[in-house]
This record gives sequence, C-alpha cells and structure tokens, in this order.
Amino acid sequence: MNILSICLVAFGLIFLSVSLKPAIKIYKQERSVGWKSLLLLIIFFFFGYCAFLYYLAHIPNVSIIEICLSSILFGGSIFVFMVINFSLRSIEELHRIAQQERHNALHDSLTGLPNRLHFTETVSAKVIAAAPFSVFVLDLNDFKQINDVVGHYYGDQLLIKLSKRLSRVLPEDCFFSRVGGDEFVLLFDAIEHVEIDALMAIIDKALIKPFNINSYNFNVRISTGVSLFPYHSSTIAPLLQKADTAMYESKKQQVPYRLYSHILDHDAKARLAISSKLHLALAENQFQLYYQPLIKLQKTKVHHFEALLRWPQADGSFIPPDKFIPLAEQNGTIRQVTLWVLDNITQHLAHFAEQDIDACVHINLSARDLQDDGFSTRLAGLVREGLLSPAQLVLEVTETAIMADVAKTRDILSLLSRQGFKISLDDFGTGFSSLSILRELPINQIKIDRSFVMAMHNGNTNNAIVRSIVFLAQNLGCSVVAEGVESKAIAAELALLRCDYLQGYYYCKPLPLALVFPYCEQQGWKVALQ
Repeated sequence: MNILSICLVAFGLIFLSVSLKPAIKIYKQERSVGWKSLLLLIIFFFFGYCAFLYYLAHIPNVSIIEICLSSILFGGSIFVFMVINFSLRSIEELHRIAQQERHNALHDSLTGLPNRLHFTETVSAKVIAAAPFSVFVLDLNDFKQINDVVGHYYGDQLLIKLSKRLSRVLPEDCFFSRVGGDEFVLLFDAIEHVEIDALMAIIDKALIKPFNINSYNFNVRISTGVSLFPYHSSTIAPLLQKADTAMYESKKQQVPYRLYSHILDHDAKARLAISSKLHLALAENQFQLYYQPLIKLQKTKVHHFEALLRWPQADGSFIPPDKFIPLAEQNGTIRQVTLWVLDNITQHLAHFAEQDIDACVHINLSARDLQDDGFSTRLAGLVREGLLSPAQLVLEVTETAIMADVAKTRDILSLLSRQGFKISLDDFGTGFSSLSILRELPINQIKIDRSFVMAMHNGNTNNAIVRSIVFLAQNLGCSVVAEGVESKAIAAELALLRCDYLQGYYYCKPLPLALVFPYCEQQGWKVALQ
C-alpha cells in the first residue's frame, strides 16, 4: 500500500510540474493578479506534494487516511493539469480570434493589403518619428470603364492581381495600402528625386505586362501623385491632400507621376474660383455660343454647325470649356449649363428660320447629361411645343461620357433616337471601347478625333487609322466627320478618302452667330440642311 500511495503522489507531482509551464505562459500573456495567485498556489502545492511524498517514503506503513489523501492529491493534480491546459487553449484561441479581428480591421478584404485605418496608424507613427518620407497616391486610369464594360468581377480580379504584382516588386521599406476603390497609397522612406524616380520605374516596369483574367487582357496604367514629409506638410491630412492634388495633375497631363508643388495649389485655387463663379455666369447670362461649320466638300456647302460654348471675361480673355465644364459636372451646375445651351440654340434656330436658313446644330453632351432623364424630357417638350425639330439637332457624345454609365446612356440615347434625334460619336478612337459602343448604341455619325487627322502626314499609322475609321463608318451606314482639318493637303487627302464632312480651322474657326453666316457667304458656301 505504501507503493500505491507513493505512486499516486509522485504522479500528482508530475502533473503539477507539467502544469507549471502553461501556467507561467498564461501569466506572461495575461499579467493578472488572479493568474499570478494561481501560479503561486501551484508552486506551493508542488512543494507540499514533495513534503508529503517524503513523509510517505519514511513511514513503515500507511493508513487508509494516507491512501485517501494520496488519491485526493493525485486527483487534484489532474484537475489542475486539465484546467490549466484548457484555459491556455481557450486564451490562445481568444488571442487568435482577436488577432484575426485586428488583422481584418486593418486589412482590405478584397486584396489583403493594409486598409485606410492601417495606413492612418502607420503614417501617424512615421509623423511622430519625424523621419522624412514620401507619400504616393496611385489611381488606376479608366478603371470605372473596365467595371462598366466587362463587369465588377473582372474589376475586382484586376485589383487583386495588381496588388499582388506590385507587392512582390516593391522594396521592403515601402508600406503599400488600398484606401478605397481603385486608389492606393504608398509610404516610402526616401524623399530624394532619384529614389522616387527609381521607385516609379519599378512600378511602371511591373505594369508593362498585361493582366490576364479569363482570356481578357487588361493593360493597366496608373496616375500617381507624390508629396514629401515634412517639406510639403508636417501633418497627415494636408500631406495626403497634396499627394491627391498631384495625382489629379498626373492624370490630367497623362504622365506617370507628378511631385506636388505650390503651383498645383495655385491651380486648385483657380479651379475653385472658376467653380464658384459658374452660378453667377448662368444668372448673368455670361456665356456665349460660337458656331463652327461642318463642310460637305463634294458640294461645297455647309451641312451642319457645331455649337461651342464660350465664357468671355471682363479682360477680353475666355475661360476654356475644358476647364469649366468638368467643374460644372463636379458642382452640379452642368444641368443648368446644358439647358442654357439648349434654350439659346432654340432661339438661334428661330433666327436661322427668319433668314430662310434651314440648318442643323450639333450640341455636345456631358456624362451627367447622359444620365439625366430631365434632359430627354426637356428635348421632348421643345419638340411638342414646336420650338425644335429633331432634324435640327445632332447630339454629340464622347466615349468617355458614355462609359460613365453605359446602361443608363444606352437607355437615354435609345429613347432620343426613337424620337428622331441623330447621335454623333465624338473623339472616336481615343476612348476605351469604341467598337462595343458602335454595336450597342444607336450611333448615326462618327467624328474622327483631331489627334489622328492632324497627324495624318506624320506617318503611315495615323493615315491608316483615319482610312480604317472612314471604311468602318461607311460599312456601318454612319456618316463620318473629320475634325481638326488645318491644311489644304489634309483636306485634299480626306476628300480622296470620301470623308463626308470636314471641320477645322482650315475652313473656319468658331465664330459668334452674327459673323458665321456672313463668313459662309463670303467663302461662297451654300448653307443648307441637306
């Protein structure tokens, strides 16, 4: 019986000894008074077991009480062993869950990259450390068009593949995060121009190879803005805002990246000033319409006029449309601008009729116009009131504007086409998916972008593009207009290609209403609708 009691206590001592390691581990993790007390109790029990074992080894016979006590001590050690190990596993599982939740809170669910919160924490730590670093804001060009044309699945897969590819090639001292949509932010522990150029070269090289997703090949280009800490700002929000400003300038200039400068702030303030004056310009009727004729060369007559919006200033200068139209789209005044244009064209058409001139006017529509049911309603109202005939108006749309919302644009243009309005596809060849647009939308006319026309004599490539577009338009039953005709040689070449209409400064620059018809008569051009 002595041996049984000694074995029970000895095994109990072993279980207590084995329990010490997880107990110490729990205490180190939790650092609480309760676990510290439990650890001390286990140590106290350990020495108590040792003392009782010594006692059992030195008595000749054990009583039933010692046997029962040995059994209780053995059972107690097993209990301690089980409780400690179960507790350790539970605590470790809770820590694992907490770490996973922390990881999820700090990382983008789609790409696995650090998210905006993680970026904020990281850049805050860098600001506190006060070591110089640079902030890169990267934005994918034409990403919305990819989503609209082939679907969000492909857009998501592209973001995943892009994130993985860039993560593989970026240096270890780069913090790469996705802060939303198709926008990424990168922190780089360097501010020298040479190092920034080298990093951008790495990124550009990584994007040379197309991304293949289910047999689709996507050529990705990004616009990047860079700001420097602490030179451009010593706080987070302005630093990010300045990098964002530089990114938009990169996108505007179509260059790989722009480093922030105070000149960009000046440009931003100028844009804000223009934006704030748009409401006043509408209220005070400051805008003017200029007209540029489209020449039907074979019969030497003016078929149509394109209405071009001008915003004259007190000093005699003009704010270009490419500066104020995007701002009007941003601040919501574009609808009023379009309605102003439409109302004034209606008045001018009445003026044409008074002079027995049966002419048609082209009007340029913005992305917002193509998503506004009120625009088509207004056109229908003008037709019902007898103020406008669909034959008097051609609606010009760009591929970029269409891609802002392909489905909505399809509905609006189909409705307008059924009402009798003609649709002209402007700047053809410069957008993302010209051919799919021709297939899906009711296009009646194609306008070749001026960049191709003006460069026809610079090489065979541009000449071939123009010839191909003319051939395509003719086979689709669309008329074709060549924009940007600025020389006699190009006009002659386009005539040989049987281009339907020519438009450009070689024939006539945009003129105000009072001058356009006298100029046409001076040139000997007959103004007629057909």
